[in-house]
Amino acid sequence: MSKQQKLGRLIYFANIPLRLVLPDTLDNIKEVAFRTVPRATKIEIKRVLESVYGLEVEKVNTLNMDGKKKMNRRKGFFYREPAYKKAYVILKNPVTLSKDLFPLNALSTEKESK
Repeated sequence: MSKQQKLGRLIYFANIPLRLVLPDTLDNIKEVAFRTVPRATKIEIKRVLESVYGLEVEKVNTLNMDGKKKMNRRKGFFYREPAYKKAYVILKNPVTLSKDLFPLNALSTEKESK
């Protein structure tokens, strides 16, 4: 009997970085946007969100985005930012994020105090 038969079915999760795009409101969020690497698939994104973050995902839509073309003003050559994938995730149950998750006013209060 092999090791895999003893343990049952093995599931491997991909190492996918997900960066949350800031939503407009923090209450009753039904759709969330993420930036990720171009090689990520819809199934991998759904599995990561359900297993790691405990979200119930209904549907995942993805867009492949090209990197922006920019010019280095000092050296006078163009370069391209890396490409990325944008994932729009529709959740089964709306989620409310805490207000401390994104400390947007923290920088402005520090500047005012100085």
